[in-house]
Amino acid sequence: MKTTFIIGTRKSKLALCQSQLVQKQLQTRFPQLEFKLQPIVTEGDRNLHDSLQKIGGKGVFVKEIEHELLSAKIDFAVHSLKDVPPVLPQGLTIGAVPKRASAFDCLITVAPIKSLADLPQNARIGTNSLRREGQLLHARPDLVIVPIRGNVDTRLAKIASENLAGIVLAEAGLDRLAVDIAPYYRYSLQDVILPATGQGALAIECRQADTDTLGLLAAIHDVQTASCVQIERAFLKALGGSCNFPIGAYATQNALGYEFKGLVAAQDGTAWYPIENRGPLTAKLGKTAADTLIAQGALAALAVD
Repeated sequence: MKTTFIIGTRKSKLALCQSQLVQKQLQTRFPQLEFKLQPIVTEGDRNLHDSLQKIGGKGVFVKEIEHELLSAKIDFAVHSLKDVPPVLPQGLTIGAVPKRASAFDCLITVAPIKSLADLPQNARIGTNSLRREGQLLHARPDLVIVPIRGNVDTRLAKIASENLAGIVLAEAGLDRLAVDIAPYYRYSLQDVILPATGQGALAIECRQADTDTLGLLAAIHDVQTASCVQIERAFLKALGGSCNFPIGAYATQNALGYEFKGLVAAQDGTAWYPIENRGPLTAKLGKTAADTLIAQGALAALAVD
């Protein structure tokens, strides 16, 4: 077995933080080995002006890193799982999914709120996510959605520069970075917005044939998290793996099996197709839920919209 492993990661502060978490977990379990970080700039990092839909969807955050994997310049890569398309390039696999952090979004606001109804009429809210936009507008059609992109610090700064009442961020990113959001306030959107597929989880991607790396990664794999995100990714895959309209997906496990909540909607929140499903993992809850929505004509209706 090799004694040094190269970890591919985006160069953003959050990506480096997440990769360092994985690096530390592996170093603790395998102190005799060396794990080095290799930052890689992706198209999603270079182009902060255009929307993700315009430049190719969430896959723009992983393509260059996957190229480095296929070229054997790195041994594995750490991604935010929500950025990983449901179909991987041939020869690559997700070797491990560590335990998930919070899957939910939160609203960072100028003034404290106890519910979404407390936001002022026609409040300006910053987000570049169609998923977040559609669900917010479904709950509050009067809101004005302002597209913003960039790292957490950049987006926080835009609250003032864009005269926003608030911005939507993932709780997992804020928690991992231990961001001080003062002088602003944080309100959980757990009961308002369904998360993105795999949100809050990390995906460690490697080559299918690299048995040494796969053996290492098994040590930090969380079976329950992996099973839940498997359901969510199956839902996204059956819907075409697109971010061209809002898609939410969240699966949990309990003593009776798995529960899944899914959603497809219009960008303005007017067309709304929620679905819930429960049962054992073998029931393929995500794909079944997506197939039901397709049979009900949800995608056809959204395409017309």
